[in-house]
Amino acid sequence: MGFLFKTKIELPYTSLNLLNVKISKLVQRLSAFFILLFYLTCCQPAGLVPPVDKSTAYNYLQTVADRWQGSNPLTAKSDNNDNKTRNNLSFLLSYKTQASNNTFDLVMQHVAFSYDNAVAAIAFIAVNDQNRAKQIVDTLVYAQNHDRFYQDGRLRNAYWGGKLISSGDKVQLPGWFNQQTGRWTEDEFQVSTHTGSIAWAMLALLAYYQTYGGESYLTAVKKMGEWVDKNLRDTRGTGGYLGGFSGWEPTPNLLKYKSTEHNLDLYVAFQRLFLITGEQVWKNRATYAQNFVISMWDKEEKKFWTGTTTDGVTINQDVIPLDVQAWTPLALKDVAKSYLECLEYAEKHHRVGKGFDFNQDQDGIWYEGTAQMAVTYQFTNQHQKSKLLITTLEAAKDSSGGIPAADRDKLTTGFSAGNSQLWFYFHRQHIGATAWLVIAEKGINPFWLGSN
Repeated sequence: MGFLFKTKIELPYTSLNLLNVKISKLVQRLSAFFILLFYLTCCQPAGLVPPVDKSTAYNYLQTVADRWQGSNPLTAKSDNNDNKTRNNLSFLLSYKTQASNNTFDLVMQHVAFSYDNAVAAIAFIAVNDQNRAKQIVDTLVYAQNHDRFYQDGRLRNAYWGGKLISSGDKVQLPGWFNQQTGRWTEDEFQVSTHTGSIAWAMLALLAYYQTYGGESYLTAVKKMGEWVDKNLRDTRGTGGYLGGFSGWEPTPNLLKYKSTEHNLDLYVAFQRLFLITGEQVWKNRATYAQNFVISMWDKEEKKFWTGTTTDGVTINQDVIPLDVQAWTPLALKDVAKSYLECLEYAEKHHRVGKGFDFNQDQDGIWYEGTAQMAVTYQFTNQHQKSKLLITTLEAAKDSSGGIPAADRDKLTTGFSAGNSQLWFYFHRQHIGATAWLVIAEKGINPFWLGSN
């Protein structure tokens, strides 16, 4: 509700000279100005105050993205082989590492995970930041076409964070100088190709394509999808797609396990390709992945298993990850109504204080997964639960606006990250976790962003 102000300025009648007239007019104008200023700042109806659309979590992503950015990607040439375009491309560093004796900080200091960058691109699209979203999707497409060895459409799990620096036109992979051996060293997990990394890159490119257009992005997604179906389709058990490839070229090892989460991601990517192109082959592939996901439903405890062991049939019962419980309602949408009890399982077995853990050992808060649950609660009409989790995430931010991957160092996952090394999360600022917070704050479904 507004307020009506009436003012009357009276001056005694005298024989004024010109100076007095000017002073009188000045007083009237100043009075009117301050009254208007008071109205605009104090008495304006709340609905007329423009909302703040950018979160501090968004500002953190913005800062990381702009660290190496040159000219505007929207005005750069679209030919990915052009040197001027290449000089504008860069990946976002996944972690803000620190000087320490911890191996994590050494191994991760230059790393930009494909998954993290894909989620960051989706977060940028969610806030309509086309410039920075394009920076990432263009870099993903460039990486697909400029691998140091492969030319078949795959992506690596990670790349060198920052500007694309390498010899020739090949994208550099992350690594570090090992002072003990005197040699440049690469991490097996980072140079590998896991199905989930490919699927999330597809989702990011599809979100950009369906929001802003650009046939080159659709072409890149199709190329990735064809590679997945050709190389990772499995006929054992209930079908589905394998975990990917691990190790270095030219002969990486085929990962023969099947992940529920990977197939969930692929289902959405393939289904979206079908809806865009109308090509039945993508519908068939989506159904193939979805059938595997449904087969991993545990009717007894009302949860989704992580997937199978390497025989492709036996269910892996060692680890029950949070993400597949959180993502199923988002990915399957209406179909997921029959499986929403998986959220109750997560609340019982993954809840830690005011957040959620990665797995069921409940040894700490995994902030990325906590943000994922916040998003899922929004799309299952549990808004108060979502608000409480967002409050937890907001409290975890530092002055930069970013949030760490976990509330402590060495948060366990129960999985290995290559070479049988255990996979831990650390208390380091993480673009993946921060991007999921932006997504939660915007209230969008990252699996289907841009689709009708």
